[in-house]
Amino acid sequence: MTTRFEGNVALVTGGSRGIGAAIARRLASEGADIVLTYGGSKDKAEAVAEDIRGMGRKAEAVHCDASVRGETAKLVADVVERHGKLDVLVNNSGVYPLTSLSKCSDEIWDQMLAINVTAVFEGMRAAYQVMKPGASIVTIGSIAGDAAQMPGVGVYSSSKAAAELITRAAGREYGRKGIRANVVQPGPIDTDMNPADGQTADMQKMMVPLGRYGEAEEVANAVAFLASDEASFINGTTLKVCGGMTA
Repeated sequence: MTTRFEGNVALVTGGSRGIGAAIARRLASEGADIVLTYGGSKDKAEAVAEDIRGMGRKAEAVHCDASVRGETAKLVADVVERHGKLDVLVNNSGVYPLTSLSKCSDEIWDQMLAINVTAVFEGMRAAYQVMKPGASIVTIGSIAGDAAQMPGVGVYSSSKAAAELITRAAGREYGRKGIRANVVQPGPIDTDMNPADGQTADMQKMMVPLGRYGEAEEVANAVAFLASDEASFINGTTLKVCGGMTA
């Protein structure tokens, strides 16, 4: 394994499980010190942090309620205060409400926008103030941000479309400061939010040319690439990790 992130400090929101945990472990395996956030899974977050410390890297699990205005911005400032800098920001926190547009409640809509969109915006706005040239931002979107592929995902799709465009816009604006911002759009990934043995799993697999769900580590591979200097001229774009589902 390379040490592309040796000496870097990375913040991974929603890093207690699934894709976020895989990203935190992957960046740490390549040399980064990690701050990962959790909402309600403290034990899982601490377990990920302990794994990372076992790699010889610094790691801390921090509670952050991404649905509360200002919490993500405060988190970014706190990371820099404690660690002296922020080299990589991974916007991974998200909720996945399955509801039709006609039946979506105000509460579900407001929470989803707060976590999937506003927190991404707040984190990137705060990161711009403290990041140095060469730093990188990666937002975890979804191929659902391109199209509502099946009933019940339209509400979620709208939030992921917004998060993608905000991040790509940041790539255009922040690039002048030498800060890159890109999006990773996973397809069906085997996590507790969308398990490979779930009710819609067979239908999703049929839509993937490779005929299977992806693994969280495969998304982490893409994030590590985009956050690294190997992707130094990749900015304001979207990388799909979906097995050809959108081909």
